[in-house]
Amino acid sequence: MIIKARIEIVIGFFFLFISTAAFSIPSEVVYTEGDAYIHKRGGGDYEAVIGDEVNTGDSVKTGADGYMELDRNDVTIKINPDTVFTLIPREENSKKTDVFTLLLGSARFRYNVLTGREPPVQTSSLIAGVRGTEFSVLAGFDGSSVVLVKSGEVTVNSGGKAVSLRPQEGVQVNPGEPPGKKFKVLVGKVDYRKWNKERLKSFINNPVQASERIEKRMAFYIKKISELYPVYLKNKTQLDSAREKNKTVKEKEGTEASKKYFRDITAPLSVKTSNIVLNIRYYALSALSLRRYIMGRMYLTLKSMYITNPDNNTYIEFKKVFVRTLKLFEKSVVPQLVEADI
Repeated sequence: MIIKARIEIVIGFFFLFISTAAFSIPSEVVYTEGDAYIHKRGGGDYEAVIGDEVNTGDSVKTGADGYMELDRNDVTIKINPDTVFTLIPREENSKKTDVFTLLLGSARFRYNVLTGREPPVQTSSLIAGVRGTEFSVLAGFDGSSVVLVKSGEVTVNSGGKAVSLRPQEGVQVNPGEPPGKKFKVLVGKVDYRKWNKERLKSFINNPVQASERIEKRMAFYIKKISELYPVYLKNKTQLDSAREKNKTVKEKEGTEASKKYFRDITAPLSVKTSNIVLNIRYYALSALSLRRYIMGRMYLTLKSMYITNPDNNTYIEFKKVFVRTLKLFEKSVVPQLVEADI
């Protein structure tokens, strides 16, 4: 079943690779300094220069002295040092859109005009609906995040709960949990590196709790994939049947009848099926980012700490949760990925 799933999703991926280009709005690099790179979705990194484009599926990575500004129609994205940022496509309400995904680090988003179709912003612990014109997002070592609003309003969703932030309000969200209590803050007054050091310290003090939070977030992504995949199979069967019938219609009723059948039946089914594949991959890529940028760092940090004391009870309990989460990932997420993702 898993092998079959991978084959079908891979086929769908190459269809989507072409179709996503139709709705993708490129972001232009308008400023860069220090170590700032673009990773293309097909593979390969190169140093960013002014005028480069960042498209759906591409990632931006900045080093300790790196900084980049992206301009995408009516939104400017300021990507700070030590940050990984990417654009993951998904479908919502029959419309394809990018999700601004901050995997690690910090970024500021400024909207010049609000149209009601602003892409949401995601981290490893939350997704934020944008109704604000300027806000910042921080993504930390342990998967925790902070959203800080300078102007407008931002709705933060996590753990099945939502909180709305207004100017000079912020909230912290831990992976797999609802948003915490809102607090008053001025955007620009929270130092990301200081906050991230606190997240690292919190992880070291209680690595088992931190890893259990990541396990809950991974389970959320897997649940979404498991809900969507049977729907995909059903639609795929209907689409295959429609394509075969389309051939019959052409043979018996002619080209014009075939074109009408394609327009009325086959094409809508094709779009619906590709949208389901798009969302399966959205959750799979979100899970991959959690594995790569959060789980991996957690494991390497704790392993180096206990390298001379591998029988430490805290380390052993952490590894139990880590291995359990990794097995879930490999069983349920890896089959939905393709070589280009890895």
